[in-house]
Amino acid sequence: EIDREILNDLLTEAKGANFFWSRAPGKFVNKRNGSHVSTSIGPVFTGTVREWYETLVETIIDVANEIHRKTLRGSANFIVVSPEVATIFEASVLYKPNLKIDGQGQVALGNIGAEAIGSLSNRFTVYKDPYFPRNKILVGYKGGSYLESGYVYAPYVPLIVTPTIFAPEDFTPRKGVMTRYGKKMVRADFYGTVTCLDMDVI
Repeated sequence: EIDREILNDLLTEAKGANFFWSRAPGKFVNKRNGSHVSTSIGPVFTGTVREWYETLVETIIDVANEIHRKTLRGSANFIVVSPEVATIFEASVLYKPNLKIDGQGQVALGNIGAEAIGSLSNRFTVYKDPYFPRNKILVGYKGGSYLESGYVYAPYVPLIVTPTIFAPEDFTPRKGVMTRYGKKMVRADFYGTVTCLDMDVI
């Protein structure tokens, strides 16, 4: 639940750059508003689908460099995606998976929620989150000190578990679990988004 809350804050409050990209091969869109650009006035795409998917990487790098320009700290170094967008990356030659093998030689099952699954262009750590909005990409910069923090999550009561309480209706034993924390977006320019249009096209 805390992961969901923090990722939602980062996604909705990101101000570094909010660009658009279309999955439909050859459909060029205005990166700032998502409107279709007519090929009569723009470039004509003649490559393969895999080459078109590399234009998504270009859009992400565009967002990363916009973050660098606004923050003067560094270019973005991580992205969070849904399984649908991860499909595009996993078909790209620029993606390097980070797979773990279990004792039977099979790919190990991941954690519940967001998990680091690889890297893109040897530059971005890719996190796949099954609960993430299916057409969104969160691009962010994580620095090495508190001076390069865009968002602060500060738990001051890590975890409290109550003694066992019996419900008066049916005497079912229950326990209560509570945590308290403060959170604050301190600099929204450290985060940006890419909205993927036409996700049903493949």
